[in-house]
Amino acid sequence: MSHTTKAVRPFLARVPRLQTGAALVYLTISVVVTLFLTVVLYQIVFLDRIFLGVRAMDVDLGGLTRAQANAVIAGQANSYLSFPITLQYGDRHWTLTARQAGATLDTAQMADQAYAIGRDSSLLTNLRQQWRALRHGIRIGPTSRYDSGPANSRLSEIAQSVGRPARDARLIIHHDLTVKAVPAQVGLAVDVDATRQAMHRLALTGNPDPIELVVRETPPSVTEVEDARHLAETLLSDSLTLTYDAADQAGEWVLTPSQLADMIAITEELDADGVGRVRLRFDADRTSAYLSDIAAQIERLPVDARFEVNPDSGEVTVLQPSRMGLRLDVHAALAAASELLANPTHHAQLPVVVIPPAVPMDAVHTMDFTNVITEATTYFKGSPEARVHNIQAAAIKFHGIVVPPGDVFSFNEYLGPVTAENGFEDSLIIWGDRTAVGIGGGVCQVSTTAFRTAFFAGYQIVERWAHGYRVGWYETDVGPGLDATIYAPNVDFRFRNDTDHYLLIQTDTDPEAATITFSFHGAPVNRTVTTEGPIEENVVSPQPPRYEDDPTLPEGTTEQVEWEKDGVDVTIRRTVTEDGVVVHDDTAVSRYQPWRAVYLTGTAEGQE
Repeated sequence: MSHTTKAVRPFLARVPRLQTGAALVYLTISVVVTLFLTVVLYQIVFLDRIFLGVRAMDVDLGGLTRAQANAVIAGQANSYLSFPITLQYGDRHWTLTARQAGATLDTAQMADQAYAIGRDSSLLTNLRQQWRALRHGIRIGPTSRYDSGPANSRLSEIAQSVGRPARDARLIIHHDLTVKAVPAQVGLAVDVDATRQAMHRLALTGNPDPIELVVRETPPSVTEVEDARHLAETLLSDSLTLTYDAADQAGEWVLTPSQLADMIAITEELDADGVGRVRLRFDADRTSAYLSDIAAQIERLPVDARFEVNPDSGEVTVLQPSRMGLRLDVHAALAAASELLANPTHHAQLPVVVIPPAVPMDAVHTMDFTNVITEATTYFKGSPEARVHNIQAAAIKFHGIVVPPGDVFSFNEYLGPVTAENGFEDSLIIWGDRTAVGIGGGVCQVSTTAFRTAFFAGYQIVERWAHGYRVGWYETDVGPGLDATIYAPNVDFRFRNDTDHYLLIQTDTDPEAATITFSFHGAPVNRTVTTEGPIEENVVSPQPPRYEDDPTLPEGTTEQVEWEKDGVDVTIRRTVTEDGVVVHDDTAVSRYQPWRAVYLTGTAEGQE
């Protein structure tokens, strides 16, 4: 028997799908309508009020009108403006309120800002703002205004108490020679604008941290002074002794600390490393003046030896010993003074230069004076006694002079001042167009003799001046054109020893024979001198005699005091050869003015 089994599906009650969808739609619509009505109601409720969640000055402003919010904010403003602001600089502090810093609050604007939350943009944006305020809250920051006046006034007071000028390091040497070092000081200046801005930024934030005072520093230019202080104290702790020992002379000078202090100058210098330092130096003017005074005490000219040769025996004796000259090198002494500042000491050696004489006496063995190169003699017969005296006084000054090779002999240099103090007397001199009485008459007899000796010895004539008028004493045996006048300091007679040998000058004056002789001694030079002349040209006769009244002569008497001489141009040519070679070919030119006779006519009555 077979069975057939049939599957039977259970019957389920089915809810119509249409009804389920409608329920969902209804529910959604209900939610949306509810939300919409809620939002609309929220907008209506807060139509002229600040939305919930908006805060300002730590006060909830939700539900308040703008006027109410303004009042609430204004009530809180005083506590905010009383917030303490602390300024600090180092360990110094100053406290002032936000109001003293010049802060004010715009409460109306803050209320407007609070009211504007959720109302200033599109609907969707406004709703998002309202939701954010409701859920998280929105804080309105203080709207502040600042008046710089109150802050500047207070900051100016603070700036005065903090500020100070920059000060360079200084060194002070007091009258009692104590030394004080004044250290450098950094300059301070409060930057009022920058500090005020920092205050304004933090005035209403509620941050209690102090605000650093903005201070600008000005570094001093000179900062180092201690080395100078130590140096000054060392230098002024004792006297400075200056000494020298040179040749046969020595000396010592002591500078007291007070004198040293007067010479020290305090300076400020910027070194290569960029650091300004106080320095000491010796004042150039004061130190030079002091050293110049010492130099005058030390200085002495070198003295050349003078010799005399016996023409018969050839023996040379010393007439005047030589002596070293001394001179303080002031420039080197100033440099040594600067060295004292690097290595301070209380004893210093003065840099004295020893100047050897041109003719040292111990070198006489190297000089050959055995040969007479040449000699010349002039005559002064008929000269007044005073003129003869002056010739002797001048001639002796040239006896024993040695002229080294290459040196220039100057007549005026050895003659010295023609004064009574130097042994000269009044005698006849040429003064204008007359013979007159003056100091030193007769000296030109000596210069003329010296000139002739150098001329005929063949030396180079460097300077020679002829007299303006012819003088009879100078023409004896030789005629005109070989005289030489001198008048210090502008008119001189000079010749150069242009040989390789020393030249010794000797003089001999014989009052009885009325002669003066110059002789030159030295090694043979093999020079030959030939002359041509005197060649006389342009002869000019003198003017007629002149007669002058003389109340010292008896009436009717006449006395001649000047004798006429022609004026003339005279040329003497000289040729000097040495070993057959011409070394000098020159001329001595003299231009003499005519000289007329002068007679004195007596006018004194009653005299015979």
